[in-house]
Amino acid sequence: MSTRGAGWPRRSLRRLLLGSGPLKRRSDRIQMIARLLLVLAFLTAPSVAVFVADATNSHLETVATAQAAERHQVRAVLLEDAVRPPGATYYEGAPAQVTARVSWAAPEGGTRTGVVLVRTGRRAGTAVPVWVDDGGSLADPPLDRTEISGTALSMAALSLIGVPLAAWLLYALLCAALDTHRQRRWAQGWAAVEPVWVSRLL
Repeated sequence: MSTRGAGWPRRSLRRLLLGSGPLKRRSDRIQMIARLLLVLAFLTAPSVAVFVADATNSHLETVATAQAAERHQVRAVLLEDAVRPPGATYYEGAPAQVTARVSWAAPEGGTRTGVVLVRTGRRAGTAVPVWVDDGGSLADPPLDRTEISGTALSMAALSLIGVPLAAWLLYALLCAALDTHRQRRWAQGWAAVEPVWVSRLL
């Protein structure tokens, strides 16, 4: 095989990436590379989304395990009736819950009070379950499987859309900057050539 034939793949790749021709400017080559990176961003977005979903799921599993070890349910007692405030508006399908004050046993003895969401209609003195931390303070329930899966899917969708969108925005900004640079260079070149042409025409 000749040297010329052996170098054909490299020349073809260089022509694809950097373009060819004596009038090819540096800005044109930069734009060509940016265009290829944009295509690469679209092609790799699904893989990035899968990686983000796995990483998010793993992290939230760890968080859920830690929360389950630090929090537990206790029985609290309603200190007031769980009724909707007068004049409050509720749309169809809204959760049938209201805030109400409850009390529960404190680890150090005695009782503590706080405000939690309970089902509407429950009367004062009714026992309701609440989540507390190791110190006996009110806490949110540990993350469950549905929350973890939903968050992981949301992050994956955000990556799937966000990576190509961010790449496209950067490409658009780069093209605008390159066009401005080309126009400035063209104006400078014309300013140098125009007097010569005018003198020749006169």
